[in-house]
Amino acid sequence: MTGASRRVRRFIGLVSFLTFLVSTATFAQTANDGLTSDFLRERFNSLEDRSAEANQSVYGQLVTNAGCTDTQQVAGGACSGQVFVVFEEVRELVHTANALNGAGPTAYSLGLDAEGLGFALRWTAGEELAAQGSSVKQFTNGQLASLTTRITALRQGARRELTSNITWDIDTMVASNGAVSPEPVPVAESSIGKRWGFYLDSSYGYGDKDDTTSADGFENAFDFDSQEITLGADYRVTNGVVMGVLAGYTDKEVDFDSSLSVVDGGIKSDGGSLLGYTLWESDRFFVVGALGGQWLSHDTTRRITYPSFNPIIPSTNETSLSSADSTALIASLNGGVDFRFGGFTVEPYVKLDYQDITIDGFTESEGQGFDLKVSDQNIESLDGTIGLRLQYVWTPSFGVVIPYVRGEFHRQFEDEIRLIRATYLGIAELQEVLDLAEFFVIPTDEVDDQFAIYSAGFSMVVRNGWQGFLQYQQVSGLDDFSEQGIIGGVRFEF
Repeated sequence: MTGASRRVRRFIGLVSFLTFLVSTATFAQTANDGLTSDFLRERFNSLEDRSAEANQSVYGQLVTNAGCTDTQQVAGGACSGQVFVVFEEVRELVHTANALNGAGPTAYSLGLDAEGLGFALRWTAGEELAAQGSSVKQFTNGQLASLTTRITALRQGARRELTSNITWDIDTMVASNGAVSPEPVPVAESSIGKRWGFYLDSSYGYGDKDDTTSADGFENAFDFDSQEITLGADYRVTNGVVMGVLAGYTDKEVDFDSSLSVVDGGIKSDGGSLLGYTLWESDRFFVVGALGGQWLSHDTTRRITYPSFNPIIPSTNETSLSSADSTALIASLNGGVDFRFGGFTVEPYVKLDYQDITIDGFTESEGQGFDLKVSDQNIESLDGTIGLRLQYVWTPSFGVVIPYVRGEFHRQFEDEIRLIRATYLGIAELQEVLDLAEFFVIPTDEVDDQFAIYSAGFSMVVRNGWQGFLQYQQVSGLDDFSEQGIIGGVRFEF
């Protein structure tokens, strides 16, 4: 054999040996990565990737610190009971990933492709819980809307002229035609008239949210509807000052749309609110301040269901149930000015609404190894509004009818993404002992910091102090979210 041939053979051998080393290193790395291998991460969306990291971390911690193995349950020790139940669930996901990676143990693989594994990971993540925050904020906004309609009714009420051509005494409902001053005629302190006002409002809201997980978002599609009842009373301290309180009750249901998102179940929320307010008004200007709170309970049903094509592993079909409480501090300050042109009124105004919401931590049940222990959530909202209201006073024989339209531009100044932090309930105690962080950390979608609200309706005043109103409202400009509502009510003064 010539020297040249030996050099060629040595070179080929060296290349083969280096190839073997690289292959072995790649094999070991892929086996260790499991759910978080580059091969799978390129195929997962953002939510699936977050869930993959969490489940892989649980698997690794239970193998390393609890003595769990890929083949059997360890008698006694930490890997027993509910800990082992959780390990069985995450092991199936990891073994499925190993089969797709071509490395590592695969005995408990579900036999899913990469898309099917991604769907299975979504079922375990618990991102549905982000919708609880939507329920809380919608009720708060509904109560502030009821307050706005009451303030409008107070300012329309018959303590002043409603047109520049017809002078109205609403208390007796007698109209007298004649030339009058274009400016409103102040009412003397001694002629305040009716001081007490009571009102009852009822509203129905509905809407939907689009799925964002397919576009690397983190929230599911759902439909919702809500019913609210508000009962309030106020007292006119002076001609220009009114103080009052309103109490509300809401019942809201969120249904996740399984035809649009890999999710099923829903959230039912109910509870009440209490809000105190003060109105100061002159002939043209007004300022309103309000402070209160709300208390809600959220009952959540979360389905976890995905198939298995491995004859020794059954398909997963579990339902986790939970109940969580939330509280909110509400503060509002707004003011505006009237410009009157005959029967028309143009009212620009500004408003600042603040909410500080806490959703208490909770645990799920009935879902076997898929139940989650969820940490507290906090939501802060500071909403600035510039609005414009246009109205016209119509004076038929039976009373006063005031049709109106309103437009509001909203700017959200507290728009930080919040995190849903959770761990599998079965390993929560072990997690505390080992001082581990939450395994699931799922962010909510980015908050829309600008949107608009449009509304149209009419109010009416008739004899004996009775008033009523009806209004339709629509939210516009929110990404992936739509909301409409109808509110109506009656009011009585004496």
